[in-house]
This record gives sequence, structure tokens and C-alpha cells, in this order.
Amino acid sequence: MKRIFASLILLSLCQFVLAQESFHDHKRDEGDLPKSEGFDPARLFTGGGLSLGYGTTQAGDGTTNNSFNIGAIPEFGYSLSNTFDVGISTSINYTATTNSAYDAKQHYTNYSIGAFARVFPTNNFFLEVMPEQDWGTEKQISSGYTQILKIKSNSFLAGIGFGQRIIGESYFYTLIMVDLGKDAYSPYNSYNSVTGQVSILPVLRGGFNFYPFRKHQK
Repeated sequence: MKRIFASLILLSLCQFVLAQESFHDHKRDEGDLPKSEGFDPARLFTGGGLSLGYGTTQAGDGTTNNSFNIGAIPEFGYSLSNTFDVGISTSINYTATTNSAYDAKQHYTNYSIGAFARVFPTNNFFLEVMPEQDWGTEKQISSGYTQILKIKSNSFLAGIGFGQRIIGESYFYTLIMVDLGKDAYSPYNSYNSVTGQVSILPVLRGGFNFYPFRKHQK
């Protein structure tokens, strides 16, 4: 697990350095946007990114679960202020979990929709929470027997991220999250179908957003 966190931190630092270099010559703050009352289309943003998750967890019976997750995440949001974003996101995820001791495997493909809120206490760091509804298909393989199930689950993701955000232009970020809901069939957790144990896995997300209705200064 230490190697997993080290890899996540390394990838996050690389993303942060690239963000700093990309926006070095284009910095401006919220005050550069024309002021408007009520809804402002220039504050709408869209984009998305990728998520990755990998981990090895110890089950209650002493066996080991290995899990891998990858997903694509389109999103659409609005910058309410210099410190607060809200929006909705959809995703498609693929998760594979294996337990070699029992020759057991789960392959889970799911789709989801959720709402997110991001708070920026500083220019480069933010906190995010995102409740999410997931549904999909799971294939369970154990001792040569295969079973296919239709599954629904709920997730409550929370994490911390960093990058460069310029309201009215664009921003990209790296985000490390965990699912606090502990739903057995969440695509972000490791579930041992033999013991019924649910283990939380770290999820790394990286994304790029832009403001399609941005206003250019003359």
C-alpha cells in the first residue's frame, strides 16, 4: 500500500508542475472578468478527465484482494465565486478484483451520475465532495463458475486536489479521493465476496476544464 500512495503522490506532483508551467504566462484573477449580477455564462465550465485506482488489501480471513479501477469522467459546472464551484459529472468505470487464494474474480463495468462541490481555500488547493449513484454489470468468476449480476450502488467521494484554476479561461487538476460510503458494490472499493469485507481504495483523478463562453478583454 505504501508503494501505491508513493505512486499517487508522484503522479500528482508531475500534474502540478505541468499546471504551473502551462499557466505561468496567463495568470489573472477573478477581478479581470467583467462584473455581472445573477447568472453569468462566462462562469460555466466543461471538460473532464480520467480516474485510476489500484490497491492490495488484506481480508479478514488473511487472504489478499488485488483491485484495479479505471474510468472516464465528463463534467459540467459553474464557478459561483473565486472559492466555490458546483456541478454535475457522469462517468464510466471498469473495476477488476481478484483473490488468488479462492480463485475468485470480479469484473465490474458501471455507469454513474453525481453532483460535486469544490471549495478552494487557496489558489492551488481545493477540497471536493461528490455523492454519486452507480449502476452496472458485475461478472463473478469462482472455481470455474461464472455469474452475471445487475448492480446498483451509492458512493460518497471526498478528497483533496491541486492544480491551477483561472475563472473564465481554464484549469486542470489532480485529485486524490476515497469513497466514504463503503457500499459493497461501489466501483471505488474492494469487496471480498467470500468474507463480505469492504476495503477503501485511494482513487486518483486528473482532469482539464475550460470555460466555453469566456469573455476576451479588448
